[in-house]
Amino acid sequence: MNILRATRLVSWALIAMPLLAGAQPDYPARQPVRLIVTFAPGGGSDTIARSLNAKMSEKLGQTVIVENKPGAGGSIATDYVAKAAPDGYTVLFTVSSHSINQALYPSLPFNTERDLRGVTLIGALPQVLAVHPSVPANNLKEWIALGQRDPRYRQYATGGIGSPGHFAGGLLQSMAKLSLQHIPYRGAGPAIADVVGNQVPAVFGTLSGALPHIRSGKLKAIAVTSKERSPLLPEVQTIAESVPGYESDTWIGTFVPHGTPQAVVDKLHQATLAALADNEVKARMETQAGRVIGGSPEALDKLVSQEIVQFTRVVREQGIKPE
Repeated sequence: MNILRATRLVSWALIAMPLLAGAQPDYPARQPVRLIVTFAPGGGSDTIARSLNAKMSEKLGQTVIVENKPGAGGSIATDYVAKAAPDGYTVLFTVSSHSINQALYPSLPFNTERDLRGVTLIGALPQVLAVHPSVPANNLKEWIALGQRDPRYRQYATGGIGSPGHFAGGLLQSMAKLSLQHIPYRGAGPAIADVVGNQVPAVFGTLSGALPHIRSGKLKAIAVTSKERSPLLPEVQTIAESVPGYESDTWIGTFVPHGTPQAVVDKLHQATLAALADNEVKARMETQAGRVIGGSPEALDKLVSQEIVQFTRVVREQGIKPE
């Protein structure tokens, strides 16, 4: 093939490329969109995902299917999406363990920041520091002072090593320069149950999980981890009121593989915002004691980057080792 002919072929190929691209069906006409949830069916994040998918389907004009891929604190699902085609048809639905895992596990088969990009910061679920009613403290300052006087009250239970509750407690320990003892359980439910049973004096757990026990008097709320007070417990202080700058919500967000076209990300983001505006979806978030955010892709990516730095420092300072 001579150079002139080769040049002509390349020129025609360059001209044809945008025409071929324009001839492709508009996203997401080709196939259903799969929303890959990092936890098992029936949990709080799964419930919220299933409230979103129908409304997103209406906006996209295409079916959105929820698929659960639980295991390894969300890493199995995250790895699956990170290795998927960057075409917008495979979307990760996850929580703040997304940042925690990158800080805690040195040899993940993916890199959270390099291999994935944010779509929407959907919302946040606050956690709460709660104690058994017999604990003689009513707010964070009293609880800290109590632990300084009596080491028995330095213990706190969580849903396990690397759980959002663990890092909520670890962040408090780091920022307030405290010496606390972490008692990990296999799940937030057993952790809360043992504090209700007075086996452990305190717990960092989801507000939705602890709230029934707080309202029944079986637990006493000390502080919430969100930046602002919860409307469900307006009399309970935030940790930030005693430790300025503290915030440790369990956020919920969606991600796609790196390399997904911006136009596809924008379309997914707009569909998510439309779903979040629905009253039924808002009500489902409220049942989890959460709040809708609807943050931009850029805001979600920035949050993840900040948390990885923050949580890496906590892991290093406290010598946290994965199970």
